[in-house]
Amino acid sequence: MKLDEVKIKNFRGYQTETTIPISELTAFIGRNDAGKSSVLEALEIFFNNTLVKCEREDLNITADNNQIQITCIFSDFPDEIVIDAANPTTLQAENLLNGNGKLEIKKVYAATAANPKEKVFIVCNHPTVENGNDLLTLKRAQLKTRATDLGIPQENYNGNVNSSIREAIWNSLGELNLQEIELLVDKEDTKKVYDTLKNYLPLYALFQSDRQSKDDDKEVADPMKIAVRQALLELNDEIENIKTQVRNKAIDTANRTLEKLKEMSPDLANELIPEFKTEPKFDSQFKLTIKSEDDIPINKRGSGIRRLILLNFFRAEAERLRNEHQGNQIIFAFEEPETSQHPDHQEMLIQAFMDLSNSGNSQIILTTHTPALAGLLPLESLRFVEQNENDRIVELGTDEVFEKIATTLGVLPNPVVKNATAMLLLEGKSDVAFISHTAHQLKSNGHLTHTFEDKRIALVPIGGCGNLKHWRTLQLAEQFNIPYCILLDSDKGTAEEQKNIDQIKDLQANGIKAYLTRKREPENYVHLDCLNLPAGSTFSINDTCDAKVLIANEKSTKKSLILETYWTQMTAEQIREVEIYDDNGADRFEFTEMFMDFLSLVP
Repeated sequence: MKLDEVKIKNFRGYQTETTIPISELTAFIGRNDAGKSSVLEALEIFFNNTLVKCEREDLNITADNNQIQITCIFSDFPDEIVIDAANPTTLQAENLLNGNGKLEIKKVYAATAANPKEKVFIVCNHPTVENGNDLLTLKRAQLKTRATDLGIPQENYNGNVNSSIREAIWNSLGELNLQEIELLVDKEDTKKVYDTLKNYLPLYALFQSDRQSKDDDKEVADPMKIAVRQALLELNDEIENIKTQVRNKAIDTANRTLEKLKEMSPDLANELIPEFKTEPKFDSQFKLTIKSEDDIPINKRGSGIRRLILLNFFRAEAERLRNEHQGNQIIFAFEEPETSQHPDHQEMLIQAFMDLSNSGNSQIILTTHTPALAGLLPLESLRFVEQNENDRIVELGTDEVFEKIATTLGVLPNPVVKNATAMLLLEGKSDVAFISHTAHQLKSNGHLTHTFEDKRIALVPIGGCGNLKHWRTLQLAEQFNIPYCILLDSDKGTAEEQKNIDQIKDLQANGIKAYLTRKREPENYVHLDCLNLPAGSTFSINDTCDAKVLIANEKSTKKSLILETYWTQMTAEQIREVEIYDDNGADRFEFTEMFMDFLSLVP
C-alpha cells in the first residue's frame, strides 16, 4: 500500500486537524520548532509506536478534548482480502473505503494514561440503513438470524461465509444510505479485516537527527546483531552438533554424579533427573562492532563520520526489511540527513533519496534546513511548515509557498553575469565544461558560427528541472526579462526516463527550447580514445549504462570529474563521431543541431 495523506489532530503543535499530502519524495521545510519532526514522529507512532511512543504529554495544550488522532490514507491496497477461511472479499464490497475510494485508517489515543493505548477506526462510506449498519460486528449465527428475519432465502447466500451473508442482506435492503462513519475495528469481522490489512501496511523506518551516534546505538547494534544471527544460521548444523555433544557430555557427568549420590542417599538420587533448563543462546555471546584500521571505534571518530556510518547502517537495515517483506511498500523517514555532512555528501544523499523514491516500492520523507539540499528537491516534494498562533500550517504547491521556502532557507539563484542575453540551464557544474568545450571545438572546425560566450548566453547549473533552484533561477530570468533554454540528461534506461520526457514535452509546449540527451547522460558520449586505455582492454560503454561509474572505476577517478578530465580532451572530430545518429537513413548531429537552436535565442 502507498501512503497518500496523513492527518494529525491534537498532537503536539497540531491542534486542528491538518491534512498533509505525501508523495514518493516528501520534504518538510520550516524554522526550528515549526512542527516538521512532529509529522515524522506521528507516523512512527501510527506504524510502530516503538522508537517514538505516544505519551500523555503529546496532547496539544489547547486541545478541547483528550483525543490524539493520527490518520493515514492509502492507495494501492490489496484487490482482495481473506477474512473467512479461504473465501476472499474486497474492501469495496464490504463498504470500507472512504468517499475518494481510498483506505482511511484512524488511530485515536486517549491522553488519560501515561502511555495511551490506540483505538483503531476505518473511516469509510458505510451503510447507515437499519439492519445494515452493524453487519461487520455480528457473528455468523447473528448474521444468519438477521437474514432469516429479513426473509432472505437461504439459496441467496453461502451460510458458511460471512461476507456472502452480508452481501445478501445489503442487496435486500435497497437504499443503504451510505454515509462517512468511523468504524471501530475491535471485534468480529472488523477486527479480522484490520488484522489482514496490517500485513499490507507499509513498513516505516525513522532515522532521527538527535542521536548519540555511538557504536552501541540501537540502530547500529540491531544490524550488527542481525549479522551475527545470520552467520549463526549458516552454521546451524555445526552448532546443533556442538549443542548435542555438550548436552551429552554434561548429562553424562550429571548421571555419574547421581550414581555416586545413590551410594549415600538412594531416595534422594531417585528423585533427581538431569535436565537442561534452556537452550544456549549463542548470539548473545558475540558482540560485533566496527573499527578503523587504526583500531579506533566509531564513537571516537568525528561527528560527521559517525553519522555517515550510522546513516548507512540504517539504510542497510531498511533494505533488509524491504527484502524480507517483498511486495510491501517501505517508507524511509530521515530527519535532517545532511547534519554534519560535507556538501558533496549532501548532494549524494539527495540523489540517493530521489533514486530510492523512484524505485517503485519506496517513499522518502525528510526534513531539512540546508539551502543546498532543499534547492535540489523537486518542487512537488516540498511542504512548508510554519506556526500560526497555537497551531501549525502545512502548505505546498504555489509560487507563494516556494518563495517562503526560498526565503526561509536562503536559497539563491545561481549567479548570472549582468550582461547575459540569455541562459542555458543545465543539470550540474560539470555540464558547463561539457557544453563550453563542445561549442568551442565545433566552432573552431566550422560546424558552429558562435560559442555561447560569443552571444553572452550564460551556462547555469540548476541541479535538474522542476526543483527549487530551477524555480528561483526562473524567477530571476523573468525579473530581468532574460530568455532561457534547457538541456537535461535523459536518464535513458532508468526509472527517471519517462518523467524527463514528460518534463521536456511540457516545456516545449510552452515555447521553451528544451532537449534531452539521446544517451543516458553526457558521460555516455566520452570517446574511448580519450581514456588512454591499455592495449587489449575490453572496456566499453553504451547508451544506457552508468558510464559515469564505469569510467570512474576504470580510471580510478571521481565521478564528478569525468567530463572535466576526459571530455575536455576530445577533438572536434571525436565529438562529431559520438554525436552522429541515424534518422531514417540521414546522418544527424545531435549537439551541433541542438546548439544551433539554443544560439538562435539571441540574434
